[in-house]
Amino acid sequence: MSESSLRLEDGALGELLITPEGFHAVRDGQERTGRVDAALIVRVLSTLGEAPAPVPGAAAPAVGRRLTVAGLNGRADRQWTDGTDAPVPAAVAPFATLLAQVFGEPGEPAALPGAVALGHPAVPPARSAAAVGTVGGRAAYALVEEDGSFGLTALDDAASLGGSDADAGLAPSAVALGEVAGRSLFAVGGADGSVQVWDATTGQVVHGSTGGEGAQAVAALVCRDIPVAFSAGQGGDLRAVRADDGRVLGNLPTGGHGATVLRAAHCAGIDLLAAAAADGTVRVWDAGSGDQLHLLVGHRGEVRSMAVLTIDDQAVLATGGHDRTVRIWDLATGQPVAELAGHTGTVTGLAFTTLDERPVLASCALDGTVRTWDVYDGRPLHGWPAGSWLTALAAVDGVLYTGDETGRISVWDAATGQARAGAPAGRPGSPLAALAAGELHGRPVLAAGFGDGTLAVWDAPTGSQLLDLAADGGPVHSLDLTTDGPDGPLLVCGTTAGAVRSHRLADGTAHPLPVPHAGPVTGLAFTTGDQPLLASAGRDGVIAVRAAATGDDSRRFATGHGPITALAAVVAGGQPILATAGEDLKVRMWHAGSGAAGPVCEGLARPAEVLSFTEIGGRPVLIAGAGDGDVLVWDVQSGQRTAQLAGGGAAVRAVVGREFDGEALLAAGDAAGTLRLWHLSSSTLLNEAALDGTPLAIELDEAGLRIVTPGGAVTL
Repeated sequence: MSESSLRLEDGALGELLITPEGFHAVRDGQERTGRVDAALIVRVLSTLGEAPAPVPGAAAPAVGRRLTVAGLNGRADRQWTDGTDAPVPAAVAPFATLLAQVFGEPGEPAALPGAVALGHPAVPPARSAAAVGTVGGRAAYALVEEDGSFGLTALDDAASLGGSDADAGLAPSAVALGEVAGRSLFAVGGADGSVQVWDATTGQVVHGSTGGEGAQAVAALVCRDIPVAFSAGQGGDLRAVRADDGRVLGNLPTGGHGATVLRAAHCAGIDLLAAAAADGTVRVWDAGSGDQLHLLVGHRGEVRSMAVLTIDDQAVLATGGHDRTVRIWDLATGQPVAELAGHTGTVTGLAFTTLDERPVLASCALDGTVRTWDVYDGRPLHGWPAGSWLTALAAVDGVLYTGDETGRISVWDAATGQARAGAPAGRPGSPLAALAAGELHGRPVLAAGFGDGTLAVWDAPTGSQLLDLAADGGPVHSLDLTTDGPDGPLLVCGTTAGAVRSHRLADGTAHPLPVPHAGPVTGLAFTTGDQPLLASAGRDGVIAVRAAATGDDSRRFATGHGPITALAAVVAGGQPILATAGEDLKVRMWHAGSGAAGPVCEGLARPAEVLSFTEIGGRPVLIAGAGDGDVLVWDVQSGQRTAQLAGGGAAVRAVVGREFDGEALLAAGDAAGTLRLWHLSSSTLLNEAALDGTPLAIELDEAGLRIVTPGGAVTL
């Protein structure tokens, strides 16, 4: 497809341009990029037929669709336009699906398998964020700039209390200050879903999660009796955490390449980890020491699948991908052993098995075929059609399991290619993304992950289902099973939105891993009390709660009400209470410990962008600043609205309320740089002032009003 392109212009969905380098999508000023496999293009082009040549300078259709195919295989350019004699054919439906998928929320189900089309994660533009609190006993504010630098500054004399430059690498979207066990903590949530916590006094990182980078590849291994989950995104280093409690173990450098596939194995007393990058290179590490052992070069394109075979003290690695070849490598020397050609589509699955006491490699591809190969001499053994787009492969005792774009699982005899009965049910209607085989209580099991984010485990010989786990963190991209460890075998899963999940294989119990939000963090809040907590919320509709001091005991609550736009926390009646605002124009309260839902507050005409708790007349109240400039107040215990204050139409960015000698005051600052002060009980506007900058945080106390803007703090 040299110099070729396909362009779909859809008045409702946006514009999609596909070139040999990948795709570029635009909708309402938003842009997305990613890769698309040739299999998707072939499926569409094979049924298009003929059409007129494009009209030079023709405007894009305001309503309807237009498809333009240019420079393809030496053929004349063609164009289809709705409302003409050559309307856009129904065959372009997969392109429309891709447009809808890449502009959806990160945690939404995927209709196209990641093996066929995968977008790079969209990171919204960072904007300055601020919070007020104390640092080392001094009233202070934290300010994170758009460039990622942050500073901690005393409110009384503007003395610097620490900070960083832009090399901190943050893409800030939320910030919070808190006092925990006499320690001042500073938390930042990122547009990439990360949450990082620093000691505000020393500047040391305390705990946190790295950002979701999409296409999360995972591998699982019991290393020195410790279950380890390795994960990687499309960029950055590889990360290793304990799969049972989430403690960070370290990183393995990739030179910024990230990984498309990970595979772990134990051989000759060494724990090995192989990572394939998008450029086709494969790095192999001693996972225990962190030493890189080999750099394997040979593939001409992205590697999409890997498998490891260990025999006594020897190990071989099989790799396959976009160049439609399978390569076998000796892991002791890093030397290539064989190059296997035969597939006519991207190789998406590899698995080793044994036939007649000889090791056999099985492969599947987007060409819809399964092939088997003799490992010792690289000789092709058998091949057969097994479906349409095959997306994953696993092997158990001479039996092969394939998964496809429809969510179906098929079972095959590896020796003959004959279909076998007793296939697991799969999940019809949702693409199957990954398969893995393992053992539980001495019996072989099969695990699968799907585009709707769910996971399932079956007893392999009978096909009876053992586990059915709900979606959490986005569509599944990859999964792996550990061998038996201290907590039994574990199932580790990575999602396209960047989350990593770990479940006990015996009963599905989820282990708390420090996973990022599947999308930007929209709120952070510390709670006080006997067990201080740090809560975060994001556009993925998830609330994450963890111990503020250590990050341990992490819990995630999927609210089920769409993206969260703001978060606040308070301790009321000795209980930690959270409030979240959403795009559904409601504000909801939750118990931070259990996730139990509380009162629902209504009355917003636009989503709230900021929330704040305070106490008025001995009762806790919740204040919300909305996108239309209004400020609403509710009673926390009943959820009843007690006040609604009209603003100037610009979105409220900061609110605070305080009671002085029985009189309640409320201050709000909006995106137009206007600060308003109200007498709350009478809803009387007391003062209105123009500021030099957008208010990001407000402190209201006996000393007066202090407002933090991107330029610093001002006092009124």
